[in-house]
Formats: sequence, structure tokens, C-alpha cells
Amino acid sequence: MIELAGVGVSYGDKAVLRDVTYRFEPGTVTAVVGRNGSGKSTLLRAMVGLVPHVGSILIDGREVSEMGHRERARRVAYLPQQSVPARMDVLTLVSHGRYARLGPSQALGETDREAIRHAMELTDTWDLRDRLVPSLSGGERQRAYLAMAVAQGAPTLLLDEPTASLDIAHRLEVGRLLQGLAKEGIAVVATSHDLVASFTVSSRIVVVAHATIAAVGTPDELVGEPGVLREAMGASVVRQQGEGLLYPYSLAR
Repeated sequence: MIELAGVGVSYGDKAVLRDVTYRFEPGTVTAVVGRNGSGKSTLLRAMVGLVPHVGSILIDGREVSEMGHRERARRVAYLPQQSVPARMDVLTLVSHGRYARLGPSQALGETDREAIRHAMELTDTWDLRDRLVPSLSGGERQRAYLAMAVAQGAPTLLLDEPTASLDIAHRLEVGRLLQGLAKEGIAVVATSHDLVASFTVSSRIVVVAHATIAAVGTPDELVGEPGVLREAMGASVVRQQGEGLLYPYSLAR
């Protein structure tokens, strides 16, 4: 669980985030939505100690700034929006997700190998295990890095635009994967500017606007406050009715 209290981040004289207070609960998929440049990515980076901040960020009751890299990695897995293609095969890449859990020998054990295969099967990357990462398509590469994050086995998973480069079929699969991870008790936090997909997949929505949290609620609660979404995002969301819909929500003015 990650708790934020009065968190602020500035780049020079510009406040990117200010007075952000929220608690990301286990067993939920939380979408952090906002316009481009609203501070979504900066929020995730602050939560894993990658950018200086004011205020308090507690991971399982401990300040993130007091943790070493390996301890943070055991508690939080973070997947940035863009990753440089590593010159290795996919299986080796995903195996790197176990780094923080290896003993002094740094050798993979049976538990590690099981976690790696489980993560790759969940993300539909097992058949890619012998492929070199630079040879993958954008969507395949994104799923490989997602498998590495899942293999980490952390109780909190932070994902920055995890479906941005995926086709619709894999976008839907990743959505189901995130919901499945939440059912296992993991706190899943994913940034997005895709309101329709976020409302469909998530159990909680955090709206970031004007460098702070503008609204919080379940998808249906925020559907009932269209003015808040229009102010923050330039569009609102309505629920659709009918059978066979991929997304039970759509955009509205």
C-alpha cells in the first residue's frame, strides 16, 4: 500500500504537483487520468523515489526516501512509459524482474523460474522467450516489459501508460490481466489519458488537473459528475447500454 500526504514536486520554479494526498489500496486497479503534461508520470516517479518531493510518501508504512533500491523493488514494481530496447532475449529480460529477490549467489531458483513463466504466460510472451527484444514490435516489447514488472512479485504495481502501443486485442487482454492481479491482492496503479478504457478496467479513478488531484471516485461516481471531468479532461464519460460492448462507457461533451 502507498500513502501520499501533502506531496509536491517542482522542476525549478514550476510546481508539477502540489498537495497530493491519497492512499492506493491493495486489491484495486486505480487509473490516474489527466491531460498530457498534467503530472501523471511525475506522480509515479515520485512514488518510487525517482524525483525529489516534499510531503510524505509511505510504502507499507515506510518513507520511500529511506529505502534502498532493492527494498523498494521488493515492494513496488514500476514500468515507465518508454523503455530502451535491451539487447537480450525476452526470457533474460523478464528474469531481470527477480533481481531484488535473489540471494547472495544471484542465481535463479525454482520459485524464481516459476514466477517468470507465470508472468510470461499471463502477458502472452512465453512464445517470445527466445526472441531478441530489439526485434519485437512495439506491442510485443511493451508486453515483455510488463512481464518483467509482474515477475518482480511486488505487492504494488505502477504502470505508466501500459497499453499505449498495444493493438485493441492486447489492450483488452492487459486490462483483464490488471484486474486479475488486483483480485490477487495487488495494488495496481496505471496512468492513462484514455478515459473510456480507464473507466472500463479500473475500480477507482484519480483525476489529475492543475498539478493536483481534482477528483476521486469509482467510475460510476465520476460519471455522475460530468462537469468535473469536462473541466479536467475536456470531455465527460457516459455509460452505454447494450449487449456485446467492448467498452461499457463512451466519451461525451
